Amino acid sequence: MLISAEVRWFWRQALPPGLEQWFRSGSLAPGGGNSREDEYLVDPLQPELGVKKRSGRPGIEIKGLIEVRAPLPEPFSGRVQIWTKWTSHAITIDHLPRIVVRKTRWLRKYDTSRSAVRELELDANEQLRDSVAPIPEHGCQMELVALIVGDHDAYWWTFGFEAFGPLETVERSLHRTIAHLPPIGREALDAGVELSYPSWLSTARPQE
Repeated sequence: MLISAEVRWFWRQALPPGLEQWFRSGSLAPGGGNSREDEYLVDPLQPELGVKKRSGRPGIEIKGLIEVRAPLPEPFSGRVQIWTKWTSHAITIDHLPRIVVRKTRWLRKYDTSRSAVRELELDANEQLRDSVAPIPEHGCQMELVALIVGDHDAYWWTFGFEAFGPLETVERSLHRTIAHLPPIGREALDAGVELSYPSWLSTARPQE
């Protein structure tokens, strides 16, 4: 079981000016940049549960919303959501309605287990470039993702944070990471809709 503290925004077609440039700035380049296809269970009336068959991995991922907490400080003033994720190799969604989401993701990872927050260098596979370095128990990921929904060429972007670690530390890791980041104006998230992936899919899924 994995626990996370998250906040995320979505845009149709284009990001607000300056957000991508700010995300890519810094002494380290973001990791990732490869594309993959994930299959999501279509369940538009259930915004608190996500079920996903991830490209290249066996089994499915089940993600459930546990709690919604107070907003983060400006400019990332979305309400913090606490999620739990499980992986099952016995359950399948192959016989159920699904939608394919093509993703190209860029990722930054921060270690919050020390007194000072530290960014970790990632490779194109989103793994630590220092292959012998231990993965931190407490930390936070910041991601920028280009999305194509189904076969209808519906283009979207999402930007968000996902802190990981024990339940009692994940929200603090999220706050510490945001405080560590370089400043960005309030317009950074202009027109962004604050949603989780399950809530967004109910909006983005092409109508039958």
